[in-house]
Amino acid sequence: MLQIMLIMAPFGMDPDTYHSLAVVPNFLLILGAVLLWLAFIFLGIIARRYEIVLGEHTDWQFMIIAPTGILIFAIIQLFYCGIGGRIMLPKAGVNYLAYGFFFISGVLSLVANLRFYAVTRGK
Repeated sequence: MLQIMLIMAPFGMDPDTYHSLAVVPNFLLILGAVLLWLAFIFLGIIARRYEIVLGEHTDWQFMIIAPTGILIFAIIQLFYCGIGGRIMLPKAGVNYLAYGFFFISGVLSLVANLRFYAVTRGK
């Protein structure tokens, strides 16, 4: 009987509360990460077009590859929290891996965009 209650209402919550506190925020986090990844990809496309039109080297390939960790983070989050139905990533090292990819990708994206900014300023 106790096992049936845990399946129906994880963590002792009623299903509506669990849905509003776990399911919806996890899918919004995944959607936000994918949109952030797309925004950096569009910046890379803009840098490529800038390089084609003006003939200045912009490292647009680096700008396209750098945000890949954000997408990997979103995939890990989707697998464990979206499909798996957990509230948080498991503490078995997967969380460090996911947040590490997100952090490294953020730093690389910052470096790539600062390089592009320096090209557009003429330095």
